[in-house]
Amino acid sequence: MTKLIKVSFSSSANSNISQITHPIPQLFYKNLNPVSLANKYLIKCSRRFLPKSLSTLAEHLKEFVCWLEASGLDIEDMTDIYFDAYVNALCTYRRRSGMALSWNTVNARVGGAYRFLRWALKNGYCPSLRAGSVENSYRSARKTYMLKGHPAKKFEEPIRFLQLDEAIRFVDYLAKCDGTPDRGIRFRNKLIASLMLQVGLRISEVVNFPLIDLPEVNIRGNFTPARVVGKGMKARCVLIPNSLLLKLWEYVDFTREKVCDSVGEGDAIAESLFLTAQGGVVTRNWVEKQFSAASVSLGIKSTPHSLRHTFGTYHYLLNKDLASLANLMGHSNETTTRKYYVHTAMLVSYAGTYSAFQAEIDRLVGGSGYDVEV
Repeated sequence: MTKLIKVSFSSSANSNISQITHPIPQLFYKNLNPVSLANKYLIKCSRRFLPKSLSTLAEHLKEFVCWLEASGLDIEDMTDIYFDAYVNALCTYRRRSGMALSWNTVNARVGGAYRFLRWALKNGYCPSLRAGSVENSYRSARKTYMLKGHPAKKFEEPIRFLQLDEAIRFVDYLAKCDGTPDRGIRFRNKLIASLMLQVGLRISEVVNFPLIDLPEVNIRGNFTPARVVGKGMKARCVLIPNSLLLKLWEYVDFTREKVCDSVGEGDAIAESLFLTAQGGVVTRNWVEKQFSAASVSLGIKSTPHSLRHTFGTYHYLLNKDLASLANLMGHSNETTTRKYYVHTAMLVSYAGTYSAFQAEIDRLVGGSGYDVEV
């Protein structure tokens, strides 16, 4: 079994090597004879690799040398056929548990062996090796991996919207799944999701919403305009339902103020609308984890973007105003809005009754059976 030992060359007569301060990994066969070519390559790489990267490279070379040793081959014996066999061996290898190597592992090991062989070929150590064929084996490793019984995981199309009743249940549940006894924090969690569902904000727009941009309630209508800075730092106007805006101000006046009072003197308080219990910014990663936990517990698969899509879908379904929806969603043109929301809204409307769905199909097909041209 090939062994990997870290060796210090600080006392080497070669000044170029002795200047390397960290130990260099070296390979030895089970009879303790050095794997000379691999060790030369590692010494060469040690001049430009960080210790951690060098150790990773040494592990990959160790696997390659172990395979050669088990196959009764020396590095100088390498041909493109043998390298192809090594790639196949990695692609078909199974651990004792029956699990195959991941593609990332296979790719890393193949890549390490490939770069080593290119160096060996360049320096005349592998006279029977053909550079073009070895490169082809390396480039086609992914295809080989797939053909050897490692199909890629089936891509699951994300749910772009929720039925309205499910969306409301999901938002309500988010206030409970955090596990905190603090009613103010639970109230905050629900408001974060409500801004996505009722206003169509992106998750980044919600967590970064500045307190200074929260408007006073417009008592002359049911909605209050608000400024939001979205993707590409583009500002747009959105409409916040007054009922939601009143709840947001309730959160600011009580929960947020309580957090600010509890923060130590001299500690910075974030300028965002929503704060953590320590006065920091509620992160996007934290919100996504809350959605993931709620999805599992409630049995309703949702992401923050699902609520935004739900808003867009039902807005078009009820208003049929593509231009206004494009502005509210922050789309640069109506084509994007049409792509995501018009077709989905049609599906929602057809799902009202089965008979209405069939009637719409008949209308789209058009005509009777006797009108078909022949």
